[in-house]
Amino acid sequence: MHRSVLPQTFLISLLLPCAAVFAANPPVLTPFKPGGVYALGERAGWTVSAPADAASTGEYSYTLKKNDSEIIKSGKLKLSRPSTIETSLNEPAMLYLEITGPEKDTKPVAYGAAIAPTRLQPVIPRPADFDQFWAEKIALLQKVPANPVLTKKDSGRPDVDYYILKMDHIDGRHIYGQVAKPKHAGKFPGLAMFQWASPPYPLQREWVTDRAAEGWLVVNIEPHDVLPDQPKEYYDALPKELKEYNTIERENRDRNYFLYMYLADYRAVEYLANRPDWNGTTLIANGTSMGGQQSLCVAGLNPKVTGVIVHVAAGADANGPLHGHAPSYPNWPADNPKIMETAQYFDTVNCATNIKVPSLVSMGFIDTTSTPVGIFTAFNQIRGYKEAAPMIESPHNHLATPEQMAQYTQRSSEWLRDLVAGGNVAEPANKPSRRLDENSHLGHEGLLKKKTQGQIDVYFLGDSITRRWGASDEQYKHLLANWNQNFSGWNAADFGWGGDKTQNILWRLENGELDGINPQVIVLMAGTNNVGRLTPVDDDHARIADITNGIKAIIDLARRKAPNATILLTGITPRNDNIAVMPTINAINANIAKFADGKSIRYININDKLADRSGKLLPGMTDPDQLHLAPQAYQIWADALKPHLTELLGPRAATDKAPPPTGDPSAVH
Repeated sequence: MHRSVLPQTFLISLLLPCAAVFAANPPVLTPFKPGGVYALGERAGWTVSAPADAASTGEYSYTLKKNDSEIIKSGKLKLSRPSTIETSLNEPAMLYLEITGPEKDTKPVAYGAAIAPTRLQPVIPRPADFDQFWAEKIALLQKVPANPVLTKKDSGRPDVDYYILKMDHIDGRHIYGQVAKPKHAGKFPGLAMFQWASPPYPLQREWVTDRAAEGWLVVNIEPHDVLPDQPKEYYDALPKELKEYNTIERENRDRNYFLYMYLADYRAVEYLANRPDWNGTTLIANGTSMGGQQSLCVAGLNPKVTGVIVHVAAGADANGPLHGHAPSYPNWPADNPKIMETAQYFDTVNCATNIKVPSLVSMGFIDTTSTPVGIFTAFNQIRGYKEAAPMIESPHNHLATPEQMAQYTQRSSEWLRDLVAGGNVAEPANKPSRRLDENSHLGHEGLLKKKTQGQIDVYFLGDSITRRWGASDEQYKHLLANWNQNFSGWNAADFGWGGDKTQNILWRLENGELDGINPQVIVLMAGTNNVGRLTPVDDDHARIADITNGIKAIIDLARRKAPNATILLTGITPRNDNIAVMPTINAINANIAKFADGKSIRYININDKLADRSGKLLPGMTDPDQLHLAPQAYQIWADALKPHLTELLGPRAATDKAPPPTGDPSAVH
């Protein structure tokens, strides 16, 4: 997670090189589907065109591989006109494409895609004695007292306490790490952090103190029996064997290096869970690459882990190279049957079978270090609530740009923010849920007050797309002008709130925001925050059904609270911050359209005026964020609403009696 301090040489010397080295002037590839995920038998691939400033007219060479191993297609391209590279597979797989330019010594450009990735399954059965093996090793660990010793260090922050941790391990070994916590008294959610692959390196203080400042009780351990806070000379002088630890005892499951690593991880979780300042409910395993590998396995071994957040986790699909899959770190030699047998006991695919807690897992489609075929296979074994963060253009984290990893970094930040506040990342869309941030509490109080300050005949309900239209905030005054131009005289009041999911809207309704108003019309649009920005990795049927149920619950509750109101249900508008979610939005809209009876519930969909048939927004319809509507789009929405409002309410009055508009409480508090 902390790439800025990651040694840049270790993966070159220790792991497989990544093919995602961009040529100076690569061709332009456009996937047939924006998310790069295809169904079995579906035409999958790319349209290839020359870059706009191409100086060369020579031939490009390409190779398309299944699971970055078996070549299924190759050829030459002359880009004087657009070409396609395509295939169709009737089996789950990852596609890995390399294109080499016509210039001499140009390096290849890599692209990736997925075929039914949620159907990828282990290449061999899980060892029958996997659980027994680990139960015996954990019992051996528990016979050795941890004897934790904390040495207080300067945290560099006035609000955080920071310590170096030492614990005892089996076979006379030790476990070293860091502990950080908020300075004030209390009980805190736990975060167990695990480190990536490399010759041993020091743990940076800020990795834990920054999280502690957010409210976490953090434990971060070294994967090796080395001190965590020494100068460079200390780590340089460590034995060569230790720097090549992934080769130690590869034929012996009882002495393998990863046995000691996973048991150290288990002890770290036990230490955190036994602290009196742990809150007893939240304990997240978190790591990148080999840290993700450790997180998945400790979550499968220790039931005290309540959630998993991992980035490009290594350690999956150890036997994959024997079955047409590219190898992943730790690169177990596939030509040694004994090593292949040992590797099964440390494979995240086999650990993941025991994971029943919410899990967020990322995978880079052009990652040659932690290959996506292995990560998807492990992901598919998780039995609890889970979300994939597919990164279609991303190599391994140390080679990727922030833009390439945005699917993971944005979603993991959201998970951590919600979890540290006591939230439930797996809550269903039709279950009322209070927002966790103080500003939303203030906003709710303001809306309770607002409903008493005037006559409300038209009640607008939704999230930020609704809120901004009738808000008093200075930055939205142009939108308020459009609101007044269209609705003044109909006594319309805006009860949207930014960031709300359907479950948050339900909570607001259940807690008084519609009570006693009895509007004649309710205008509802909800669900875009439930959809979010994550690219679906299958047909998204579960999320579509969940969000549909959430919107239905809002309609049902609104009808109970205001039985005489006509509901003008508006479909979720397009979002192009990730156009790959448009099939999900379209499916939800198709579902909720069925709720309309043409009388008490009327359905409005303006998307064909906001976007083209592919879901791409037309110019001028949204803010630069490609989500929130611009005045032109609000006018289209108003034009769709006004005939219904005229029919139901009559012409607009000369005087408007609605409550005054409200704004963001954080602007005045």
